[in-house]
Amino acid sequence: MAGIRRYVALRDGVIAGGASFLAADGIAQFTGAATASAHRRRGIQIALLSARLADAAAAGCDVAVITTAPGSKSQQNAQRQGFDLLYTRAVLVKQP
Repeated sequence: MAGIRRYVALRDGVIAGGASFLAADGIAQFTGAATASAHRRRGIQIALLSARLADAAAAGCDVAVITTAPGSKSQQNAQRQGFDLLYTRAVLVKQP
């Protein structure tokens, strides 16, 4: 999709994670992020959040939004970076 900015995080020269965001009308939508299992708990997600926040501000965005699983480490990391909880959403799964 046009306008999506993509990020790759390296740790010791190895791809450790990736993320993206889309800026439109002053809003930065953080559209995805992942950290490889072997690199978790090393600050990768925080680095990706920080880089995207800085780039969103430079792009003129004054609002950023992110979706995380409720109560997850991702939610905790986002809140540490200044995000506030707007609402929670139930995700229902049917087991076979």
